[in-house]
Amino acid sequence: VLIQRARPFLFSTSHPPAVAAACREAIRVMQDEPELIERLWANTRRFKAELARLGFDIGRSETPITPVILGDSETTIRFSSRLFEEGVFATSVVFPTVALDRARIRTIVTAAHTSEMLDEALDAFSRVGREMGLVSG
Repeated sequence: VLIQRARPFLFSTSHPPAVAAACREAIRVMQDEPELIERLWANTRRFKAELARLGFDIGRSETPITPVILGDSETTIRFSSRLFEEGVFATSVVFPTVALDRARIRTIVTAAHTSEMLDEALDAFSRVGREMGLVSG
């Protein structure tokens, strides 16, 4: 009864076994395969640098999740749709999730992305950005 009614436990539940197993495996991979972490950060640095070089506002993210801040919601939603047409899945994040004038495209780079994949994504960002008049490069 105490566990079911005590405040600290009221909204707490244990993770399902599959989630616990996935977390355990993720920790094992990080310990046993450090090259994946190195590749993740190399991909992240490259992707961020190229987006910035193209003229996109990428904010100050220090993680593999990189925003491409475009400003208004309508432009951001159109940009995301155009990227999808170009073969790149990057979701739009708009008001009220972010400030009215800070709508963005949410990107995330992983260790599984190859150089070719990153090149394709960056080419799509460049094409769509130029097409929509958001970058000059």
